[in-house]
Amino acid sequence: MKILVPIDFTPVTENALSYALQLSPSKKVVLFHVVNSAKEIASAEAKLNDLISKYKSKFSGELSALVHVGNIFETIGEAAIEVVADLIVMGTHGVKGMQHIVGSKAMKVITNSKTPYIVVQHKPFKEIKNILVPVDFTRESKQILPFLVSLAKVFNADLQLIRQSHSKDEFIKNKIDNNLSYFRGMLESEGCKFTMSENEFSYDSRYKGILKEAVALDSDLIVTAIDPALDVANYIMGVEEQKIVANEAQIPVLCINIKNFMKQSGNIFEATA
Repeated sequence: MKILVPIDFTPVTENALSYALQLSPSKKVVLFHVVNSAKEIASAEAKLNDLISKYKSKFSGELSALVHVGNIFETIGEAAIEVVADLIVMGTHGVKGMQHIVGSKAMKVITNSKTPYIVVQHKPFKEIKNILVPVDFTRESKQILPFLVSLAKVFNADLQLIRQSHSKDEFIKNKIDNNLSYFRGMLESEGCKFTMSENEFSYDSRYKGILKEAVALDSDLIVTAIDPALDVANYIMGVEEQKIVANEAQIPVLCINIKNFMKQSGNIFEATA
């Protein structure tokens, strides 16, 4: 597994680095920083190398530094493609102030990337053993399943499934039931551990139901799909995915860009581990 970690030299991004190192103790981790001009590259590389020196004794894999000129909203995704990263681990300060209006930086960055993200806050690393997976009526719910199977196998984790409520709509109920049946069939055939929650979440208020379940189950990771068809103007306070990413319990969130992920094989961890 190769992980890209965006670094801005704040405590939350250093926590993301620590998380990535413990997540992938024997693989490759690339520390990445974005600068505004070429004259800043040398200084940034020196700071990244200082971090590498700080952590290399605690990590058995390969650490490297990468600096690009650009803006974080596009350059992080481009860097992930350049280094062939399987995953980006990014720290976020949450959604604060004007970000409620224009959309959080984390959401902007994710919608410009083809690579899955794990977004962390200030909480220290906790081993991934329980992954909460919301299952709704959409076809994308099924299409990200091969990736989740690979993830569960890598970490020997239990997938905790929670279904969307259907409000007595038979069409929606059938869609959800079909998706759950598909999940169960694939997980059983792949030998993955999974449990089905007795609780449900509302599609229009995903955050409240999903976070409540994640806290109750002591989940180590929440899965959410990001729809890049929504432009930045749509990512305002009230969008459920944004609130999940910046959840108050500070549970790490796996974000998968639906549009770009659907073009991939879904087994990237197995292909590169």
